[in-house]
Amino acid sequence: MASALDSNAVWFVTGCSTGIGKCFANHIYNAGHNIVATARNIDSLSYLPDGPKVLKLALDVCSEASIDAAFEAIVKRFNRLDIIINNAGFGSTGEAEGFPEEEARLQMETNFWGAVRITQKGIQTFREVNAPGQGGVVVQISSIAGYATFPGHSFYHATKFALEGFSKSVNKELNPKWNIKVMIVAPGGVNTEFHDNLMFPARNPVYANDPDTPLNRLLKFMSNFDLKANGALPERIAAVVFDTVMGQNERPLPTRLSLGTETLKFVGDEIEAVSKELNDWKDVTITVSPSSSKVDFEVKF
Repeated sequence: MASALDSNAVWFVTGCSTGIGKCFANHIYNAGHNIVATARNIDSLSYLPDGPKVLKLALDVCSEASIDAAFEAIVKRFNRLDIIINNAGFGSTGEAEGFPEEEARLQMETNFWGAVRITQKGIQTFREVNAPGQGGVVVQISSIAGYATFPGHSFYHATKFALEGFSKSVNKELNPKWNIKVMIVAPGGVNTEFHDNLMFPARNPVYANDPDTPLNRLLKFMSNFDLKANGALPERIAAVVFDTVMGQNERPLPTRLSLGTETLKFVGDEIEAVSKELNDWKDVTITVSPSSSKVDFEVKF
């Protein structure tokens, strides 16, 4: 079913105070579309001018009441919603052993549950507020960390793996006649303040004091890595995602869009390693199934 996106489209973006979210908001505004820009502190959205195509909202993605109020304001102002970009979130660095549980839970609440609540509310809005069949798109900003893992980021990985599993399943649940789609966007390193703002709790000395622990080796590498020169430009990410969503009639949306040259290597290496291990252990894998079990079947939903 074709999408009716044009310059009247309404985009709802979370986490617009800095980084990729700010670039999304600016790009959407400059393209002449309607932008609902949100941040915990509404003053951080002052870079956007006021006008009929701009709605700035204070939003705490950890608060269901705040999310409900945002959707009410969007429907009241525009009487439609076309695209949601779940961008709000933050990262952390530190080994799992000794990582404060309250900080790990806050990260999951923000990166995962915030996106879950907005996705649920968004699907309902696409189906019940928009014209029948108009549908909508949910863009989940994940990360290379939602597929490939690195030492010292276990809880951040957990949030992104959860978001990706949730999103893939939701995509399979949606009735095609609703014309609602969910797309995961997974950048690698990005030239923003994200890495400067990583949560970094006090580490267990067993790890911190040994220069040969995996995280210390990674931190040493990163200290000599010029992210400004090597990270993807957030403006380009915003433009690519915008063009991908707007061009969905000519080229259907991917389930997962990796962005950044390094994602080809890290995700490709992960796929290759899983495939090799699966094949290496195939003789053990099949021992738990009945001898009559078949693998050449297709399940259709």
